[in-house]
Amino acid sequence: MRCNLALALLIVGSAPAWGGPIAEQFGSGYDGVRWGLPLSDLVGMMPEGEHYFANGPGHRDYAVKSDAPLLGVPRSGTRVRFYLDKDDRVETIAISIPYDQYQHLLGVLISQFGRYTQVSDIGAMTHYWWKDDQQVRVGLRVTKDPRYGIAEFWISRSTSNAPRVTCK
Repeated sequence: MRCNLALALLIVGSAPAWGGPIAEQFGSGYDGVRWGLPLSDLVGMMPEGEHYFANGPGHRDYAVKSDAPLLGVPRSGTRVRFYLDKDDRVETIAISIPYDQYQHLLGVLISQFGRYTQVSDIGAMTHYWWKDDQQVRVGLRVTKDPRYGIAEFWISRSTSNAPRVTCK
């Protein structure tokens, strides 16, 4: 009896350590780039990228061309942007997709991660966010006007010293 009780307590006490589908997919990063990777290592892995000023803690992002599909959604002619924190380490990743593919991606995200938990319109954009999973947050932001449409899938990993990406 004591052994069963101890086993039950161990299982219940360990439950928060198990991640869901978002953490399984993006808990360590994206496409071989791990969370917290220093800029120098990122440039070493992908030297063909371009440096940009950005809004946010590190005021820098590094963009690389990437045609790799995202969760099975085609991404021809797009980029991946790696946003850096104040210590020049990867904190957020934005993966561009062709605007005409965003509804396809939205359907894939819902089928894999469940319904988004927050949607908000901010200026010319609509943001869809999913509930954090083991400190990993994903979202999709798209422009409302398709004539000059932009669509990006965002992944961020919150830590105690890094602010979360929000859509306020």
